Amino acid sequence: MFASVIIPTCNRAAYLQDIMRCVSRQTVPGDQYEIIVVDNGSTDDTYQIMAPIVEQDCTVHYLQESRIGLHNARHAGARVARSEVLVYVDDDVIMQPEWLKAILKPFEDPLVAVVGGKILPKWEAEPPAWLDQFGRNGGVNLSVLDLGDETLELAWPQTVYGCNMSVRKSVLFEIGGFNPDAISDHRLIWLRGDGETGLHQKIYDAGYRVIYEPRAWLYHRVPASRLEQGYFFWRAFIQGISDSYTHMRTNRSSAIQLLLHAGSCIVGAAQAYTSSLRLADRRIYWRAKSWYWYGRCKHQLRLASSQSLRNYVLQERYLK
Repeated sequence: MFASVIIPTCNRAAYLQDIMRCVSRQTVPGDQYEIIVVDNGSTDDTYQIMAPIVEQDCTVHYLQESRIGLHNARHAGARVARSEVLVYVDDDVIMQPEWLKAILKPFEDPLVAVVGGKILPKWEAEPPAWLDQFGRNGGVNLSVLDLGDETLELAWPQTVYGCNMSVRKSVLFEIGGFNPDAISDHRLIWLRGDGETGLHQKIYDAGYRVIYEPRAWLYHRVPASRLEQGYFFWRAFIQGISDSYTHMRTNRSSAIQLLLHAGSCIVGAAQAYTSSLRLADRRIYWRAKSWYWYGRCKHQLRLASSQSLRNYVLQERYLK
């Protein structure tokens, strides 16, 4: 078996049948890859949709991971996967038939640990005029990735995106897995980390190669809800949490240092908000920046007041 396609999901039953249909129609022979759907706490019809699919197709597996967090779902899939190549995709993508074949090709080089593909937006509503304030097609905020049409070897801090990314299983276990990532339960948002970005840094540090393969392209759905200003402010806020996590792991800050850094984040938030008042043509961008610094400040304060959170952030391995 050449590949294990792992699809973490949470309350996306409306999209599951589409992605299952796409993955099952790949040009790679069906007996050479398996599909693993990891349900990370869905309360919709996910189980009802998956049950008959699993019953009819022995290459499709469905498991439930009760620990909330995208990294927990990714790790659950990795533990049961039978292939050395783990191909991760989000549950709201649509791929073309040659996608899997293209993403597997670079793994012929044993030093390649990660391969990611081009990600194009599939708009479900008209993009707003202000979207380009955040880069072409919203850039990283909408997980859109287009580095051109040539295969590239990347170098830190370049990364591919987790909605279209494959990882060598042995390397994933060697480096301790993904750092914490998206948390669907907002009450646990302070447990968020730097996810696939942290994974890339560990892979680069270990001396492995990361490849961008444009022929492994797919569409990523962009619903109307992700084209509202509030979504971009939320994305900025949680990016602030992620960067606070990275800052803590890099600097091993004391409680006093965390408080001082929180103070500098307050200054950053104030400056960004002031810029949003002065620069009308980039007002939404700078408003988002103020939310970024607010999220980073809040997380630093949480770290300063919680030894258990500091221990969680500083643990060496999240995949054991």
